[in-house]
Amino acid sequence: MLFSTKKRRKIIGIDIGATAIKVLELRKSGGAIVVERYAFEPLAPGLIVDHKIKDIEQVANSLQRAIKRSGSKARRAAICITAHNVMSKVVSFATDLRDDELESLVEIEAERIAHHGLDEVNIDYIHLGKSAKSPGQDDIQIVVCRKDVIEDLVVVLEEASMEPAVVDVDTLTLGRVHGLIRQTTVEADAKRTSALIDFGSNSSRFMVFHNNQIIYTRETPFGGHQLINSINQKYGTPHDEGLISLRKGDLPASFKSDVLKPFVKTLIQEILRSLQFFYSSSTYNKIDDLMITGGCAHIGNIDKVIEKRVEVPTAIMNPFAATRIGAKIDQDKFRKAIPSLAIASGLAMRGLE
Repeated sequence: MLFSTKKRRKIIGIDIGATAIKVLELRKSGGAIVVERYAFEPLAPGLIVDHKIKDIEQVANSLQRAIKRSGSKARRAAICITAHNVMSKVVSFATDLRDDELESLVEIEAERIAHHGLDEVNIDYIHLGKSAKSPGQDDIQIVVCRKDVIEDLVVVLEEASMEPAVVDVDTLTLGRVHGLIRQTTVEADAKRTSALIDFGSNSSRFMVFHNNQIIYTRETPFGGHQLINSINQKYGTPHDEGLISLRKGDLPASFKSDVLKPFVKTLIQEILRSLQFFYSSSTYNKIDDLMITGGCAHIGNIDKVIEKRVEVPTAIMNPFAATRIGAKIDQDKFRKAIPSLAIASGLAMRGLE
């Protein structure tokens, strides 16, 4: 469990993005998983820039409002940092190492990949299983992050009267959700190569999985803010008004033809470019399916538009397909929010472990 403390009491998943905070709480009921609580709280522009929190107090206040709106009584949180702030490496070690021997070797490898002294970083590692390339060894993913990145998030939580239980990495969180979905839709021994695109506000992540293992990632500086900027330029609105109008759906009739259509065209081009980079840098020449999530996945029928253009079966990622929705949750509103809840759901899963 990345950068974690001993588990106790309920844990709520908290996804602090560039434009909004999403909180989600899950619980087990018999053999089923139930969405117990959730809430969405917009963030004012400029509070988080380039993955950095610029105003801890305002972000903490927004988090308090989100938690209050959700009705959750949990006081422990699973949060995540972006892969942008992480240094990571997969290393193979002997399977029969004692824990103290493994930890010593991990620290040595971490020192090699860290760009800072070990006293300035947090180190953790994940067992990936038996190494396919080195018989008798296990693959270990080592993760290193600067302490100040995590400390800012911890301060936000503490200001909101929350306690950090788990700090994860966004790509690993998405990988966990992807794996859960694949388990319910594909036979365990199927040899499939699938892709996932997470559309953020300022950037998008393109991830490829083979047999549910991440084999490729690419981040591009393209996201929802390009659409907001186009709205502002076209209609002369301030950033926050353009974003609010988009959320409400009360933009002028010319929006679809003059703004949305060119944006979607660029979005498709970015996807095709990411696919081409993947094919050219690997031995793979085919993607079996594609899932999309994040803000741009809210655009009507965008999955069908992408599928037609890239010629790969495409669907919006739904982490809740096999999950019950609690009676206290407005199901219509929740279903509309699903494209933005992938990371929050992956974090909330940590409370079920």
